[in-house]
Amino acid sequence: MKKESALQKSGSYSNDALVGLLSLWLLFENGYGLLQVLGIVTSGHAFFPLTGHFSNPGPFGGFIAMLMAVSAAYVFLYPEDSGGNKWVRILALIAFAVGFLVLPASMSRAGWMGLGVALLFLALNNRTVRVLLNKKLWLWVVACVVGLILVVGGISLKKDSALGRLHIWRIETRILVKHLFSGVGPDHFATAYGQEQALFFSEKERPADIVRVAGCPEYAFNEYLKIGVMFGVGGLLLAISTAIAVCWTLIRRRHPLGYGALALAVFALFSYPFSLWQFQLCGGLFLTAAVCEWLGKKQWIGYSLFALIAGFLFLVHKNGKGSTIDYRDLYRDGHYLFEAGLYDEAIPVLEQGADLSCDPMFHNILGRCHEALGNPEEAEKEYLLSHFMVPGRLYPLVLLQELYLSQEDTLRAREMLMEIRKIPVNEKNRNMVLLRERAERHDPVNPIPEMH
Repeated sequence: MKKESALQKSGSYSNDALVGLLSLWLLFENGYGLLQVLGIVTSGHAFFPLTGHFSNPGPFGGFIAMLMAVSAAYVFLYPEDSGGNKWVRILALIAFAVGFLVLPASMSRAGWMGLGVALLFLALNNRTVRVLLNKKLWLWVVACVVGLILVVGGISLKKDSALGRLHIWRIETRILVKHLFSGVGPDHFATAYGQEQALFFSEKERPADIVRVAGCPEYAFNEYLKIGVMFGVGGLLLAISTAIAVCWTLIRRRHPLGYGALALAVFALFSYPFSLWQFQLCGGLFLTAAVCEWLGKKQWIGYSLFALIAGFLFLVHKNGKGSTIDYRDLYRDGHYLFEAGLYDEAIPVLEQGADLSCDPMFHNILGRCHEALGNPEEAEKEYLLSHFMVPGRLYPLVLLQELYLSQEDTLRAREMLMEIRKIPVNEKNRNMVLLRERAERHDPVNPIPEMH
């Protein structure tokens, strides 16, 4: 007990400072989110009233949950009579309480799950709670039932989103199996995903639910699988073992950052936190705290390392955007060249963009370029690839129908129309309605008149 108390006291000042700063950050983000809900501050997304300093409410919810776990752990682990700072405890408690006003509005199920797992481990780390659960086993049954209800309810709340995540993980797993040891490389995740999804849907007819949720995700929605896809099974195992080592070290040493690390590790299973600087900074802090625990009295080495990491992240995010090629810029430039009739110049630009993205629109414009240059076979390949990459879209099939009509191949044009009619059209989506009408006007058997 004396050794444990001395250990807690030796790190209390650094813990107080870290938790105090993170609690202030949590309060700041909570306040900013509440101002967005009230309409005083503009949200980062047109369709969501609350995003904090993020462009999407999902990562915002995960960030709030992660910092709430840190604040709760400090209040629970460091009462005043055990070395906790009174004012830091009050600040952490207020930040944690205000977080419950904001987190539900984010609708982040992954954030809730991360916070729930962290709080569960925090409770189980208490001897009184463990003794109570061992004496009253029925509490385990109740806890399991409640947990199952919450998981099922969370899935039912946004069923298509849950199905979409499962589909993304399936495609990523297929890529990982094919590139088990080498990976596809850090710059080819998106193109590998698009090609594998196209192969998945071209192999055989898939259920309508899977077709409906398939898209062209910009993120992997599972940081561990993403690392596995890019660097192979070695990278995957390293990522998992690092996350476990950091969480285990900090939680075992009763460090409040350990529970934030655990919430982040769980959240990373369902989202893309390490694509955002806020999570990168906190992840570096958690890793540094674990390294400091391993170093013992030489903790200054660890925090010096963190300062270098923070400086590097700052420089990357300040200067990286100017030097990194954005696939959106390539699409814009390629489309401009296509509209200008410079097809030969547009093709290499669009091909470069297609190598950085899994968006099938690149292949639609590539097909139109080849068609304009008199290469119908190449155009057909591009349209088919675009279709299988995201089979729920009408545009590539409409382009195929019109390509076959230009070749006077009415049989295949009619087949494309039949495929188009199978795809459900959301009447609220004006573009899909217009594309369906465009296809029907070209029906070789029974065309509908053009509306004026």
